[in-house]
Amino acid sequence: WKARLGKAYYQLGLYREAERQYLSSLKDQDMVVTHLELGKIYIKLDQPNKAVEIYEAASRTHPAETLLLLAAARVHDMVNNTERGMAAYKEVLEIEASSVEAVSC
Repeated sequence: WKARLGKAYYQLGLYREAERQYLSSLKDQDMVVTHLELGKIYIKLDQPNKAVEIYEAASRTHPAETLLLLAAARVHDMVNNTERGMAAYKEVLEIEASSVEAVSC
């Protein structure tokens, strides 16, 4: 329920409160969706490096989850770090060869 509360705060624009709720939710249960939402908060707070850290740390605990790698690749592209972005897209293709987003990049 903490993740749902974090989502409500996010939609209200209360990003720091949402961050607290998501971090608390991750302590209770480590879920990929929560990491993705937490990364979105850091992007909204103009902290893309923190978002990448969250995505990469989560991808170490969930190694087969391509959504985390794609999110990190998008952020790398957003900050014009194309080399690391392409490396992340290639890693996605190694796991899931049919990923349309990774193939298109």
